[in-house]
Amino acid sequence: MVRTGAYAYAKWGLESSTFGGSATIDKSFGIKTAISGWTLSTNRQQLGALGQVEPAKYAYGTQNGTLSVNFVFGDKSTHDLFSCFYPKSGSAGAYVYGSATNSGQGQANKTFVGKSFSTEIGFIAENAGTDQYIIRTLKGCLLNSFNITTAINDVVNCSADIAYGEEDNPSNSSSLYDGMPTDASQPFTFAHGSLKIGGATIAEVQEVDITFNNNGDLLYQLGSQQAVTGIKRTLDITGRFKASWINDTLLREVLKQLRGTAYKEEVGGSPELELFFTNGASNPKTVKITGYGLGFADINISGIEPVEPVFEEINWQIKAAKIDVDDT
Repeated sequence: MVRTGAYAYAKWGLESSTFGGSATIDKSFGIKTAISGWTLSTNRQQLGALGQVEPAKYAYGTQNGTLSVNFVFGDKSTHDLFSCFYPKSGSAGAYVYGSATNSGQGQANKTFVGKSFSTEIGFIAENAGTDQYIIRTLKGCLLNSFNITTAINDVVNCSADIAYGEEDNPSNSSSLYDGMPTDASQPFTFAHGSLKIGGATIAEVQEVDITFNNNGDLLYQLGSQQAVTGIKRTLDITGRFKASWINDTLLREVLKQLRGTAYKEEVGGSPELELFFTNGASNPKTVKITGYGLGFADINISGIEPVEPVFEEINWQIKAAKIDVDDT
């Protein structure tokens, strides 16, 4: 009997101070979790031989895997992923990722030690006979990219691109199949979001997204085909938004970032960038992403044609961020 998503689960948990070490794997990625891509590679090489055109031998290199996960931002679960980018402080109801007192540059995690995680994905096929359970545990997972996006008439969607360097034989034991972690989240939607740039709220936003990218790599050593640690490189935080073209305020900011008498390295204002979501309840759960060191890459204008709305689209980058969460 074919396996379907109705008999599957996925969960994750931060590893201890050892890369690929022990982890309590009990966290949900978010609502409507979907594994959109999953590859495990042995980096096989074929070796030829003189006197023939067929391959003579195979040699196997490093083991590495990639995992793509799509989900909806849950108001009580998804924010834990920010701990892969920034230190987490506070307690239930008031978490901060980054520094509560100094939110500028230098606050991001500089290592994957204690910030790598394990992912468990389990399947069961009814009436499949023996070995109907398949439970795979992926260790030494690096959250390389985390994207958050929403648009008019949509929920707040997320995607995570993960690299991992350790996977051993799967388990077929029914006793280890424990299903989805508890997730009492409600989804964030476009209807209760806002975007501020340079201290001003942007009106009539149609689409907005932000991406955190660790640009990490797996590190290997002689004597092992599995990864032994992960390497962090530059943390890039980029995004875009599309809004009605109401005035020339943002156009002027783009022009100021060209060399001239009015040159500005950063957009400025307080906050320079703020992306805010609430679940709209009377006792709301909220996520606020505050960006520092905002620079515009370009401005694109579309819709200048008969009876069509005209929109401006900005691509931007920030140097650092802080994330405030209220999930009571």
